Amino acid sequence: MPKPFSLTTPTALTSYAQYRLPYSDHYTTLRLRGAACVIDTLASLEGRQGFVIAPFQAGPDTPIVLLPASDGQVEECNLPSCEAQPGGRENLPAAPVPSAAYAAAFHRFSQAVRSGQFSKLVLSRSLTADSPTPYSPQTLFLRTCQAFPRAMVILFSTPQTGTWLVASPEILLDFQPPYFRTMALAGTMPHREGLPAWSTKNQEEQHIVEQYIADTLKPYADTLIKDGPRTVQAGPLMHLRTDFRFTLRPGCSVARLLCDLHPTPAVCGLPKEEALRFILQNEQAPRRYYSGFAGPLGLRGETHLYVMLRCLQLTGARQAVLHAGGGIMPDSILEEEWQETQQKMIAHVLR
Repeated sequence: MPKPFSLTTPTALTSYAQYRLPYSDHYTTLRLRGAACVIDTLASLEGRQGFVIAPFQAGPDTPIVLLPASDGQVEECNLPSCEAQPGGRENLPAAPVPSAAYAAAFHRFSQAVRSGQFSKLVLSRSLTADSPTPYSPQTLFLRTCQAFPRAMVILFSTPQTGTWLVASPEILLDFQPPYFRTMALAGTMPHREGLPAWSTKNQEEQHIVEQYIADTLKPYADTLIKDGPRTVQAGPLMHLRTDFRFTLRPGCSVARLLCDLHPTPAVCGLPKEEALRFILQNEQAPRRYYSGFAGPLGLRGETHLYVMLRCLQLTGARQAVLHAGGGIMPDSILEEEWQETQQKMIAHVLR
């Protein structure tokens, strides 16, 4: 398991988060002197404000943390108009064929789905990227903002979590008065001109996620509006996406809604609790904060929480661990799933 590695300045006890909303020309920085607050459960976020960081599965080594807005300094900065200085060329190991460890995990996941135990499972893997020059988190953040204008770009670093960089296309929960928003995002293929022909596997995977989101929102939502599915671009990749917009029923808890939404079938599987246990027991490496979520919660009256996809952890001055995953369905093919994760890593923020 990678140890938390801090690239914070000026001291290792400084916690900070930076984020750039999709299509925005500025970014926000929240800086806190000292370690961030540890939160026991997602339900304990009720009524709190600040920047929240939640792992795939909370535990002693991967706590839920919050940078409180009341204790930190919030600053708005314009993105530079000129191109950010490029970083070093990262070395991604060539991997044209599945590794033995991934193949073994795929067969376990595939067998569990084909047997009817699960309708879907998500299998992830990680990859270490080395750089000939030391990483500059701020430079990486600015590069990523330029490379992924449609994505939510996040850089955070705390003593509890280490340093992570995210370029996510997937909203978990967004609030800009008076509406909340979330989405179902599944299916992946390389970007191409024109309308793509989505495979049956991708369409079924998207339908499972969409139905789960719709069912989860029913107890919470008034005036629920669904739009999609439709094809969207995320960097050099394309996905199927369905958007949901709603108002929250009086007396309903935002924190409780987060508990029910996370993790969605887009990053976990169904049935949810059983799929979560299966993943924790059978994946090659711990996900840590990959496929968790992060973003401002109630900050200045708005919430922008995004699933931590297209993310990496900086584990050394010249080393990062990249993460990617894919949905396993009854007709999934080993080589195709491996290539999908390769495409996501190649399309990563270090490209």
